[in-house]
Amino acid sequence: MGVRFADVPALAGIPLSLAAYFLFSSSDMLVKALTREVPVFQVVLLQVAFAFIPFMLVVLRRGGFSSRVRNRSLVAIRGLLAGVNTLCGFYAFSALPLAEVYAIVFCTPIVVTLASIPILGETVGMHRIAVIVVGFLGILVMIDPVATHFSLAHLSAFGSVLASAVVVLIMRKIGKKEDRVSMVAAVLLGILFVGLPGALIQWQPLTGKALLIAAGSGIFMGVAQFVSLEALRRAPASVIAPLQYTMLVWALAYGIAIFDDPVKANVLAGALIVIAANLYNFHRERLRGRRSSEA
Repeated sequence: MGVRFADVPALAGIPLSLAAYFLFSSSDMLVKALTREVPVFQVVLLQVAFAFIPFMLVVLRRGGFSSRVRNRSLVAIRGLLAGVNTLCGFYAFSALPLAEVYAIVFCTPIVVTLASIPILGETVGMHRIAVIVVGFLGILVMIDPVATHFSLAHLSAFGSVLASAVVVLIMRKIGKKEDRVSMVAAVLLGILFVGLPGALIQWQPLTGKALLIAAGSGIFMGVAQFVSLEALRRAPASVIAPLQYTMLVWALAYGIAIFDDPVKANVLAGALIVIAANLYNFHRERLRGRRSSEA
């Protein structure tokens, strides 16, 4: 069966999304490497400082920064939560394998589904209940409370999940109304605000190697922000969202090749359960959206 002409715009967003998730994964890999010799708060500040380079290039290409923010309070909250998300994620990266952190972070869509019931007033059906139950079973398999020593790094990863979930809910409300450059600016400023105080307290001299790693991480992250937003502009979120799971492939590859991280069977099994639940949820949301548009 051939590809319909109407599918071409969505297909155009797929390679962009894959590229964005590769860049995000590569940035996180560099962050993990950097936390071996640099305090986490300082890593946060260094990354966002270098992320401003691609941001300013985009602004200059547009002829300046003249975007008007319509929902200032929500955009500001989103930026601050992006900072909290980054700090929690970086601390988790410093102590846990990349794949394990990603497996926990993949629970975000399930938390969003659960939170959208009281916050957005969305209905609870048997399919959503099943997704939530299966997703949390996957979390239990990943963590394995009996055999795993639950650490502050695990708690930090779940803090990242909660912050990300609120960001997603905010984006559902304002994402289509705000300019992309303004949204990226809010993220960068939020990360800067959260990271600066701790970085000033923990600051230590940098080696040339550390500075180079920080530059790569920041530039990758800054570019990935715009690439991911462009992917969402060209394809529906229902097409783009499942592609985030390619990050687990990159995390496993980086973990084995660079950090000698062990591949834990329970983490992989739990991640697959969570991914399956999320993919089913994406499929159901896509069907609901299609029915709403046809009604």
